[in-house]
This record gives sequence, C-alpha cells and structure tokens, in this order.
Amino acid sequence: MHYELYDESQSDDKQDLDLLICESDKTKPLDAYHETGVYIEEDDRENGDLLIVLGKSVLNGVIRQFYISDHNYAYTRSYYRGRWEGWFNIPPKKIPTTEYDCDTLLQPDLLLTTNVEKLIHAPEDFPAQNANLDNILICMTTVSRDHRVQFLIGDNHRSFWIRHHDGRTWSKWEAFV
Repeated sequence: MHYELYDESQSDDKQDLDLLICESDKTKPLDAYHETGVYIEEDDRENGDLLIVLGKSVLNGVIRQFYISDHNYAYTRSYYRGRWEGWFNIPPKKIPTTEYDCDTLLQPDLLLTTNVEKLIHAPEDFPAQNANLDNILICMTTVSRDHRVQFLIGDNHRSFWIRHHDGRTWSKWEAFV
C-alpha cells in the first residue's frame, strides 16, 4: 500500500525537536526507563509528549523506547547488549484510504489514521467514531525479525492497545498498561 508522508513543515518546532532528541544530553534521563509502560510528560499531562517503553518481555530480550511528541513526531531507540543505541526519527505516514485493515501492516512503520473512517481488525473496544482522529498505529519487529508487535495509540494519546504476530496470525488486541 502507498502511504502519504506526514507534512512535517506544519511545525516550526520539528528541527528543534530533532536536535533535542537525537543530539542532546537532555534526553539522558530517559536512559533509566527500562520497564514496560507509557510515561506522560509531567508538566503537561493533557497534551504532553509520550514515552512508550516496550520491555524485554515484549520484544524478546530487547528494550524499545518510543518518544512521541504532541505533534506526532516520533523517535525510537533500542537497548540491546547492555547499551542504548542512538535515537532516530520515524517519519509518520498518513493512510490515504477511508478504510484500513490493521492486519495488513506487517513491516516496521508508523501510520496516522487521520483520514480513516473505518479501522478493520482494530481492538473490539476501540471507539468507531475515533477512527479518523490522529491515532497512531506502529508496527515493529524483534532484532531477528521473527516476532512482530503492533501498538495502537488512540483517544488523543491516552488509550493504548498491543498485539503480537506469531508468524501466521495476529493475536487479539489487549489494553496496554
């Protein structure tokens, strides 16, 4: 499927955020987050940035952090073999269709559901009226690429679901944390 690149020019803060995340010692405190969970920016709990941590039990021995800004700019890094790798940007993409089947996303990617009216194979408790909001669907793999995980962020960055792919089928969605 072809996805549309998210228009990053809408935010003047994009370049500053890239520098902050990728090249700054200000992100050093994030090194301490190894436990699976969702951490919300303390200063702005309603609209703040998110740090999502998928611990070793989720990704078979690797810890993955996702930093997602309030403007949906995303960065990730992994903790592997005793050290953190560098941060890198994940360019978000918009799904260009009004319907999207979550089962079709098998490769690492970050998708925004802005124009989607119906999410097929979404969590059972995912509100149908929220499908066209700026929800985020992330797919990632383990280092060996033999295990996939999908992560869905909804309700203005306040509801989270996760599921796993065993090589043949996706598991049921589960509420995350």
